[in-house]
Amino acid sequence: MNCCEGECSVAESQELCPGCRTAGARVDSITLKALLTSDALRRGIPDAPRFCATASCPVVYYDREADATIFESDLTVRVHAKHPTDEHVPVCYCFEYSPSTIEQEMARDGSSNARATITRELQAGHCACEVRNPKGTCCLGDVLRLEQRLRELAHVEE
Repeated sequence: MNCCEGECSVAESQELCPGCRTAGARVDSITLKALLTSDALRRGIPDAPRFCATASCPVVYYDREADATIFESDLTVRVHAKHPTDEHVPVCYCFEYSPSTIEQEMARDGSSNARATITRELQAGHCACEVRNPKGTCCLGDVLRLEQRLRELAHVEE
């Protein structure tokens, strides 16, 4: 018996990325309005966009009901989730932290202040994740994972 036989709803299938068939996270349309190129904006903003975080998938945003698919070439920024090991793609779009800036800080100071700085700025109301981060959400989780990966790499190299 097919696991979806009679049980899967159309809504559930609408949540799956057309490129990689994983469920994407809902993002506010303000994120797309802020990050799409002018040509992509002219094509319109879907009503219920979702973000695909799968690195190997070329799709960044999609809305299956609206038959809309948006690729990185439609954006004004490169997407960290699509290039997690690229040293120059921002992980924090508000305060311009990238893997290379965090790695340089760790090499220079023995640790990174990125999370503390971002947290402080977030508490002060200075972040704009919903419009600057392609995920449409806060980057702190990504920054934490990046710092952990860089610490692990530093120990391996020693």
